[in-house]
Amino acid sequence: MKFVKFTETANRDLREIAFWLAEQSGEREVALRFIDGIRNRVLQLENFPQSGTFPSDRVLRSLGYRFLTYGEYLLFYTVDETAGTVYVEAVFNSKKDYARVLKKML
Repeated sequence: MKFVKFTETANRDLREIAFWLAEQSGEREVALRFIDGIRNRVLQLENFPQSGTFPSDRVLRSLGYRFLTYGEYLLFYTVDETAGTVYVEAVFNSKKDYARVLKKML
């Protein structure tokens, strides 16, 4: 793949996670390190775009969604082979009902 791009939704998710972590920890650096870790995890998709796991939800799987994990978070993405691009679509805490929320976005 040539590119890994974060959608507007995924960027918003990362901002919310960063604000929450900074508030909970009282340290901005904790949040920044965590977000950097997520971004580094996603960069592996440039070389291995098919490395993620298919979600158990049939609709999401049929739409080509895959996900990676990072800590307690699920990083959902799709691959556009024609454009040579991986799109990080959303980032969720694994305790949330990701299938319900993602389906609302479709």
